[in-house]
Amino acid sequence: MHHRKGRRAAPAIAGLVVMVGLLTGCAAAQHLTALTQAPKVGECWTVDFSQSQKYEDWEGMPAIPCTQKHQSYTYAVGKLTQKFTGSWLDSKGNIRTDVDQAAYDMCKAEQHRVLPTLTSADALLYRAYYVPSISLWNSGARWVRCDLAEIKVGSTIAAPVLANLPSSLSDLVSTLKTTPKKFALCENDPASNGPDGDQTTYADCTGPTDWSFVVQLALPGDTGVAYPGSAQLKKIGTADCLARINEPGHEVFAETPDKTSWDKYADRNVNCWINNN
Repeated sequence: MHHRKGRRAAPAIAGLVVMVGLLTGCAAAQHLTALTQAPKVGECWTVDFSQSQKYEDWEGMPAIPCTQKHQSYTYAVGKLTQKFTGSWLDSKGNIRTDVDQAAYDMCKAEQHRVLPTLTSADALLYRAYYVPSISLWNSGARWVRCDLAEIKVGSTIAAPVLANLPSSLSDLVSTLKTTPKKFALCENDPASNGPDGDQTTYADCTGPTDWSFVVQLALPGDTGVAYPGSAQLKKIGTADCLARINEPGHEVFAETPDKTSWDKYADRNVNCWINNN
């Protein structure tokens, strides 16, 4: 995987912490040249979640008719206006931070324009972006492809699966407007391990579920503060969550960063969940 993977607005607000809003430092992969021309708005693609985490330049199959099974939809194609020289790869084979940030910002702006009702609460909707292949980039291409996919209810938190999308993005957008809870973050916990635990699966928030994500809160501590320990963070996080959630008779669970997330990714968030049982 590459540096950019964490920048993607990945599905879960909690759960996939390293892949959600955080920078990762994964090993470089081979870069292919599957796309020979710029993508177009409205194109549909076949991809699985694992593949979508492995490349910045699209290395999957060409676009297919949207009447066929597909898991990703291009909702916007923008163009980077900044001046970049040289490859978008850095010396370690990862996407350059400046290109990464510019592509992310461009798709974020397009999302607000094209999908104004889409918010971070719609955790099952997975936003991704792709830059030109290295050869196209070196030839002057500066487009960015902005895609939308959906995490499949019933797939595990440990190994998410992408759902097949409707033939038209408007169908999904209509559901987003009328029933946004369909894309909220809930989980079923057959092994009673808590949110994001072993065997936990994504669940449909419009029906009965074991856990519902409620809110993400900021923990104290800037990037230079040492990790206070899991017990201390859990104590602080639980108190913060209880201050925001008043549901007598229901367990409130505070999900806090581990040492790696705290130190390496500057994660200072606590994710507050409520047990519905």
